[in-house]
Amino acid sequence: MKVLKVLNNSLILALDDSGAECILMGKGIGYHKAIGYPVKNEEIQKIFVLTDNKMLKNFIQLASTIDEVYLNMVKEIIDVAAKEYHIKVKDYLYLSLADHISFVVKRFKEGNIGENFNYPDVLLHHRDEYQVGLFAVNLINKKMHVSLPDSEATAIGLHFVDAEVDHSNQEKNMKIADLVNSLEKITQRVIGGKIDQSTFTYSRFLTHLNYFCERVYENKLFSDEDREGLYQDLAAKMPKEVEIIDAFDKFINKKFALKITKQEKIYLLVHLHKIVEENCKKV
Repeated sequence: MKVLKVLNNSLILALDDSGAECILMGKGIGYHKAIGYPVKNEEIQKIFVLTDNKMLKNFIQLASTIDEVYLNMVKEIIDVAAKEYHIKVKDYLYLSLADHISFVVKRFKEGNIGENFNYPDVLLHHRDEYQVGLFAVNLINKKMHVSLPDSEATAIGLHFVDAEVDHSNQEKNMKIADLVNSLEKITQRVIGGKIDQSTFTYSRFLTHLNYFCERVYENKLFSDEDREGLYQDLAAKMPKEVEIIDAFDKFINKKFALKITKQEKIYLLVHLHKIVEENCKKV
């Protein structure tokens, strides 16, 4: 393999022996490398074969904006999940989890630790993923000199739940994709303009929307609990997001006879906020 572009010290864009582009991860793999430089097999810890050009573009964009320490931490966390709990995940978790951790650490260091979100379904039904989340929180606190609460372990555990490799049938995936498409159109309509699909914000939004739609399809929405106060506090600051969620609720109730729980609404508010903020500025 040969270097095509150095993304950071831990990631490079490379050409494999067949001439296809791929991302190589390895500690120090990009250090003092130039275009055309051959890469030794012992330097490579992980190979990402990204046949989707949009995913490749998003990966490159993320690598250029995020400190490599987060990607290295994510690799360590995923390695523990695989070795200790035999959890196999899709490659996009390297992207979504690194992005999530960098965001949480940034907010903490700015003096805003955020809301104390808790996803009880992770604790009840996904204990291994929650244990991985606890390991991740301890690792992050140690590496980044922060004090994230243990509740963050449920959020990280949820990333693993959503990214685990399964063998669902094609019909299910098509129906989930159809639901994602419908909710994306609702979001676009409420925002009042076309969503910019070229940004990493859009890719992140779509990832979390897909998680949500899979839970709707499987009738496994987060259980409702006393979160009314927290939801109302967030909703007061995010009227456009609430309008989108209300439209989601109406559509899903008609199609699946389900009502979106408050816990799910809180989750949606958080992940809708960035896409609304970014795209409403353009209309």
